[in-house]
This record gives sequence, C-alpha cells and structure tokens, in this order.
Amino acid sequence: MTCRYCLLFELGHCRKTNPYPKDKEPRYLRLRIGKVLELRFDCKNCQMLVDEA
Repeated sequence: MTCRYCLLFELGHCRKTNPYPKDKEPRYLRLRIGKVLELRFDCKNCQMLVDEA
C-alpha cells in the first residue's frame, strides 16, 4: 500500500528538505494487536510504502 502521509516528514526527517540524516531502511511499525508493518520511503515521489512484514 502506498500513502502520501509520511512518518519521516512528521518526525522532521524528510529527505527532500533535510537530506543529511541517513536512516536505516526498512523501518518497522508495530501495532498494539501484534501486527508488524514494514515501512519504505519513496522520497522522489513523496510516498511511504507500507507492507506486512
């Protein structure tokens, strides 16, 4: 799934506006129900890619 809402942007780590921080990828988001989602970032197109891990 792709979405235009980007967690890197919300955390102030946007690679377009601040290219210096080099984050490790993929990142993971753990939900309370125990599900784990894999996050990848397509900064060229300003999108966040979310997949089940």
